[in-house]
Amino acid sequence: MSNASNSYKSILKGSVLFGGVQVFNILINLIRGKLIALLLGPEGMGISSLLSASANTIQQFSGFGLNLSSVKELSEAKEKDNVLQIQTIIVTVRRLLFLTALIGSLFSIFFCGWLSEWTFGNAAYKWHFAFLSLMIFFTTLSNGELSILQGLHAIKKLALASIIGSSIGLFIGVPLYYFYGYNGIVPAMIVLSLATFLFYRYHSYQLVKIPNLKRDWRKMFPLAKKMISLGIIMMIATLLGTFTNYMVNTFIGKTGSLNDVGLFQAANSITNQYIGLVFTAMGMDFFPRLSAVSSDTQKIRELVNQQTEIVILISIPLAILLIITAPLLIKILLTDQFLTLVPVIRWMGLGIAFKAIAFPMGYISFAKGDKRTFFWLEGIWGNVLMLCLNITFYYYWGVYGLGVSFAILYIISCLLYKVLTCSLYHFTHNFQTILLSAKALILLIICFGISFINNVYISYGGMIIIGIISTFFSAFELEKRTNFCMKIIKRKTK
Repeated sequence: MSNASNSYKSILKGSVLFGGVQVFNILINLIRGKLIALLLGPEGMGISSLLSASANTIQQFSGFGLNLSSVKELSEAKEKDNVLQIQTIIVTVRRLLFLTALIGSLFSIFFCGWLSEWTFGNAAYKWHFAFLSLMIFFTTLSNGELSILQGLHAIKKLALASIIGSSIGLFIGVPLYYFYGYNGIVPAMIVLSLATFLFYRYHSYQLVKIPNLKRDWRKMFPLAKKMISLGIIMMIATLLGTFTNYMVNTFIGKTGSLNDVGLFQAANSITNQYIGLVFTAMGMDFFPRLSAVSSDTQKIRELVNQQTEIVILISIPLAILLIITAPLLIKILLTDQFLTLVPVIRWMGLGIAFKAIAFPMGYISFAKGDKRTFFWLEGIWGNVLMLCLNITFYYYWGVYGLGVSFAILYIISCLLYKVLTCSLYHFTHNFQTILLSAKALILLIICFGISFINNVYISYGGMIIIGIISTFFSAFELEKRTNFCMKIIKRKTK
């Protein structure tokens, strides 16, 4: 089997593995959410959500983005097979995150009264925030151990860790809610964070044995400074995204209605849960692989092209399926009151295709450690464009315009990434990737156009035919790149 075929197969394997894990996690979260709703009721769910959101926000700050920047450093060291450097990075990450976790925990303790007032409007939950300092501490450490597994590309351990983490939340958290009601919310969060940390720590220790390295911070300082500077940029970009989403929701609520805010969030929720698993899975596997070859322009070009082809072949059929089943998904996940979102979700389905093309290119600057480009591209330009498009299109066309703005956002982003990666990093898509993307996009655009035909029979008949063609097309192209079925046939004949 050729190196290219092996590379395609590895990419597909990682995407399918983490995609399956994401599906499992979604199902577990749905079951967990249902049981919490039954045991705690709406008020209990509200309390749990607010406490969890507040603690996670503090944890994001306390992590300083080190869980992401360390993946890049570890991937590069693994590619060079530099065991000593890997050990040094791991020790440095653990020590840094211990300090930052401690800072986050102390913040939660010292400002517990203020956090309660800010979140709930009273001081009744100050002790909840004080005890949540333990959850913040262990979650920060846990993310560090997770980054070690990701950076060393231990995909099976990563997948297992994610499954175990979700299962712990179900099998430990729910009994605490059952026996202690509202009082079980914080203990459940603490137990979950501790159990997850111990599980991740065990597997990372099994993966890499760390000798007793001398605590020489002078030698570790350059590495620590490098990881912190990149991590902070990533953290700021994430926070700017959160703030932008807040601004959009606030604008919709003030110029429109809370009903429109709810519709917008519902559309985002369906789209993100449906197709987000593809991009999450890709990020878990692709980013370490890209970071490992970040200094080699040719290898970057090959890997990004291969990743683009795989994600296109997976996401386009899923986007077509989303367009076809939008009414059904709304009825299952929401209610008939949300059926006005059907055209919105279909526009988002169109945007997903361009997001799939842009996504691999977007990782190049981060993998190379180009903080300035990443910050301006992801942190500033991306969020400013999102804010302007959403506000403009909602002002003139209401909720429907938000679906259109989603598609336009990723069309522009795709073009921008193409220009910048070409000029800054000499990245180009090869002819094979361009041709494949064009064929898949044509099928998606045809399906999208057919969805607006008023005749139900013609509309759904046409969409189903295009969906079948797209599925067979993707299956054929994936087989051509991975030889997966042929390998199975050969095994059986032997």
